[in-house]
Amino acid sequence: MTIQAVAHRGYPKKYPENTLSSFLKAVELGFTHLELDVHLSKDGIPVVIHDHTIDRMTNGTGRVADYTASELQSLNIKQDEHIPTLDEVLRALKGKIELNIELKQMGNCYPQLEEKVLEVIKEFNLLNQVVITSFDFDALEKIRQLSSDVRIGLITFGCSKAILDWSLEMGATFLSMHYAFVTEHYIHRCQELGIQLMAWTVNETSIMKKFQEYPSVWVCTDELEYFMEALELSNSV
Repeated sequence: MTIQAVAHRGYPKKYPENTLSSFLKAVELGFTHLELDVHLSKDGIPVVIHDHTIDRMTNGTGRVADYTASELQSLNIKQDEHIPTLDEVLRALKGKIELNIELKQMGNCYPQLEEKVLEVIKEFNLLNQVVITSFDFDALEKIRQLSSDVRIGLITFGCSKAILDWSLEMGATFLSMHYAFVTEHYIHRCQELGIQLMAWTVNETSIMKKFQEYPSVWVCTDELEYFMEALELSNSV
C-alpha cells in the first residue's frame, strides 16, 4: 500500500526521530515522502538532527555547531542509533522515498549550510527528487541563487498574499503551512499557482480525516500508523 503523505522526521512515535531506523520504517510502511532536518557540524558536514543542541536526543550536551561530524556520530541515541550525516541518509534512502530536507538555518548561524547541502544532493543526483524547505527566507533565496533546478518551499504558520508573491518570485513550488491555517481559499489558490501545499503536523485522527477531503494537500504526520488506519477507514465508507 502506498501512503500519499509525509513522514515527519521518520516515525518518531516509535523510533528515535531523524535516525535511519525511523526513516526506514516510514519506507517500510509505504509513505511516499519523508521530512528531515539538517544542521552543519563544526567541520562543515551536513548532519541530520532537529534541535540546534544535542541535549534532548543524545547523551551529550551543547550546540551541534561545536562538534565535528565524527564527534556527533559518536554520541548515543536510544535504540542504538546515532546522528546520521546527510550523506548517510541519502545513501540509505535514494530511490526509496521522496525527501523534504529542512534547513535549520537561522540568519547566518551556519555559514555554507546551503552550499554544503546542495553538494551532497548533487553527489547523489537527487536535485529533481527532493524539496529544500526552511523557515528562513534568506536561506531559500540563497539556495535559489545556487541552483535554479532544485525545488524549494517556505515553512510558515499562516499564509498571506505576500508569501505567495514571494513564492512565485523565487520559483518556490512548495509551501509547508501549519494545518490550523490551511483554508479552502489557500488550498485552491496554491492549486491555481502550481504550489504544492503541505499541512503540518497532523496527529489527530479527526483532522487526518478532514484533510482526506482535500487530496491535493499533503499531510505531514508523526502518527504514521494512525494515519494509515484513518485512511483505511475513510476508504471503507
